[in-house]
Amino acid sequence: MSALPLAFQKEIVAELVAEDALLIMAKGLGLRNILGAFLQIYSQPQNLVLLINTNAEEEMALRDDLLRSTGIGKDGASHFKSITSELSLAERSDLYRYGGVMAITSRILVMDLLTGRVPVQLITGILVANAHRVTASTTEAFILRLFRQSNSEGFIKAFSDQPETLSTGFATLEKTLKLLYLRKVNLWPRFHVTVTESLESHTADVIEIRQPMTKAMKAIQAAIINCMDICLQELRRSSSAIEIDIDDFTVEKALFKSFDVIIRRQLDPIWHRVSHKTKQLVSDLKTLRSLLGYLVSYDSVNFNLYLETLLASIGPHSGNYWMMTDPADKIFSTAKSRVYLQQDGYKDPDDPNILPNMRPILEELPKWDILSEIMDEVEVEMHNAPHPEGLDTILIMAQDQRACSQIKRYLSTPKTSTSTRGKPLMRDLLHGYLQWKSNMKHFKDNVATKAPTSLASSMASSGNSMTGVRRGQPANKRRRVRGGASSLAPVAKHSAASFEKEAEVIATFINTNHDGYKSTARVFDQDVEEVNDFTDYFGLVEPSNMVLVHSYSGESDSLLLENIKPRFIIMYDPDPTFVRCIEVYKACHPGKQVRVYFTVYDNSVEEQLYLSALRREKDAFTRLIQTKSTMVLPIGDTFTKQVQDQSLLRNIHTRIAGGGKTGDERPPPRIVVDAREFRSSLPSILHSQGMVLDPCTITVGDYVLSPNICVERKSISDLISSFASGRLYTQVEAMTVHYTRPVLLIEFDEDKSFSLQDKADIRADISVTELSSKLVLLTLAFPTLRLIWSSSVHSTVEIFEDLKRSEDEPDMQQAQAVGVDADQAIDSAYNLTPQDILRSLPGITSKNYKQIMRHVENIRELAELDVASLSNIIGEGPAKTLWDFFRKDSRMDMS
Repeated sequence: MSALPLAFQKEIVAELVAEDALLIMAKGLGLRNILGAFLQIYSQPQNLVLLINTNAEEEMALRDDLLRSTGIGKDGASHFKSITSELSLAERSDLYRYGGVMAITSRILVMDLLTGRVPVQLITGILVANAHRVTASTTEAFILRLFRQSNSEGFIKAFSDQPETLSTGFATLEKTLKLLYLRKVNLWPRFHVTVTESLESHTADVIEIRQPMTKAMKAIQAAIINCMDICLQELRRSSSAIEIDIDDFTVEKALFKSFDVIIRRQLDPIWHRVSHKTKQLVSDLKTLRSLLGYLVSYDSVNFNLYLETLLASIGPHSGNYWMMTDPADKIFSTAKSRVYLQQDGYKDPDDPNILPNMRPILEELPKWDILSEIMDEVEVEMHNAPHPEGLDTILIMAQDQRACSQIKRYLSTPKTSTSTRGKPLMRDLLHGYLQWKSNMKHFKDNVATKAPTSLASSMASSGNSMTGVRRGQPANKRRRVRGGASSLAPVAKHSAASFEKEAEVIATFINTNHDGYKSTARVFDQDVEEVNDFTDYFGLVEPSNMVLVHSYSGESDSLLLENIKPRFIIMYDPDPTFVRCIEVYKACHPGKQVRVYFTVYDNSVEEQLYLSALRREKDAFTRLIQTKSTMVLPIGDTFTKQVQDQSLLRNIHTRIAGGGKTGDERPPPRIVVDAREFRSSLPSILHSQGMVLDPCTITVGDYVLSPNICVERKSISDLISSFASGRLYTQVEAMTVHYTRPVLLIEFDEDKSFSLQDKADIRADISVTELSSKLVLLTLAFPTLRLIWSSSVHSTVEIFEDLKRSEDEPDMQQAQAVGVDADQAIDSAYNLTPQDILRSLPGITSKNYKQIMRHVENIRELAELDVASLSNIIGEGPAKTLWDFFRKDSRMDMS
């Protein structure tokens, strides 16, 4: 508890220690610190606590926090272990007996729980990170179900900082609590009284700077929003025929990435019936939302370059609806006017590498001047009032790595008396843009030489740009659009044809002045070569001279603040989570001087997104508070009886009056499951329906339902890749040899259309390149093979129940022995992932892979063996094949 200096953090831990609950916190308030406090509490050998649902990066950060908070050396970390597939069964068993906190992957833990390798009765409890990701089909829900079946005393504590996810949908919070086997939820929003008192007692010095956008940027932003509105109107018209909810189709919601999830969730089940136009509109909305972000983060040259990249990628049948509207023409023309203007007779007096008649405008981002002024002010402040300890570090936070690189390049450009930092930088960017456009011309010429029907050839013959765009469309596809706001532009000045014409002019000029560009590059290379002594330019930087540019990374930013302890923080882009991190950091260090510069574009989409994110989080917590006060929670031992109820229903005979039992209760059905299948959600659903799973490594099939029935399960993507590699033929051949009723189960995603392909795409004859034809050929080659189509995972469970109804139970030992030679012992002590990689290598077969595993420690050692050593293990022919594979150049010969 000493590692948590704030009152609300101590209260959160005290509540969770007293009673199991689901903790939902606002982002940036230190959820990782709370989780780290529990690791510190339970990291003792007398405890066995399992941490699930974390990735490798989160585990590493938690381990570092544990070492930092406890102040102990390497021995103290011995009670916090990570269990992955690299550990053998014996090593995992030893770790379980050793105790402490185990961060373990879900797939390994569920296998160890089913096989009894984990002493379930001795488990102290389970910590569930990222609880908002736990659903009925996830492996984490499977783990908690197995844990509660055998251990009703151990604790379960869950953590989440995603209130929006848990507050949307129908009864999401209740469902999550049921899956977590919890009856209580602790809500800690930013507006909680204790949080407010803790954070507002010591606040940082914040200077908010609202920078107006330029006139051109405002025009482009308005045009992009108009394009989004037009696309949404057209999407509503297109969606009226397929009966979906269009209330969510608003411009405000379309500004967030979650809009893609909302719209795809509605369209996925009927995706095969959705027109190409509707699909293109969905894609256009995503592109337009990206443009809004790029407008404020990209410089004018790169923003225009990105727009022209979109323009160059248009095919004759692409059908990009938004590009044919009036606002789109405004976007392209205004974006180009920020870079340069066409002025007859103009010649740049300072730069001979600029084309004639091209007048550079090179509009800089307005935030660049603000950043320069802030740096000057900070420099004066550091000179007049230096920090007593010399800690004058400046931290600049931006949205992503691209923005960070741009800021670094801008700040590293020296000031001159005649121009700002941005002028020489923009000149360099303009030269790069001209070179790119020249290269695009050469690229299209090469494509046109090889493919006469390419974009270049189809557009070059069009004198009118709008005619060029429409030429790729059938004449009978034209339609009249109602309303003047959504009318198409009669003439799109910035089309692919105009792009090609400009690229040709630039390419001709650069080829003529190639020596000038070459000499400029040579001067730059000479400047670099003058750096002889590495230590003269690189070494330790004093904190007073350090300017650190970093991108936002969520909760990890709190650790960044603790490590560098900046005096000046410049938020180049607004981010709600980082604002909370600063509040927590200042409250934890009330005596430190911290000044924050918060910059945002005034009346921009950037500001709207920031305010909307705060409002959405507040509304989410409000809904959760209301749900908590009204939701119905299970009482008593209801949680532990869920699986038993499934068994009871299974033994009810509906033809007996009153639904009486059949007299003799049937034992629960058993299924032998291949260990690799635990990556999917089907084993969890099978177990929830009362089936007993026998996990093991089997050579033939994925599921063995009976001594006669073996099932190979394929998703659509896996089916396509298996056909392409030829793996499916080998798998089906093995099933038909060893089982009388082999089954190929083709399973679709529950939220997507239950259709392999559209009726119009099915050919009358057989084609070796078509998926349905490949299935026909497969059944002709193996007449005993049965194909079963399943619309979802739950449908698969019902199918398995029907198939097993009159069959005997499978034997796990026999299923393991199928496909294994008699002289080969069945040994499951090897790690599955390296074994899968080994068996996929050329020269490795079912006859010799065990020999490799007995003589070689790992894949790296295998790759370093010579041909003679390999020949002694697997023979001369396979050894030569494998040796050649490891030393084959992976680069393709482009000649």
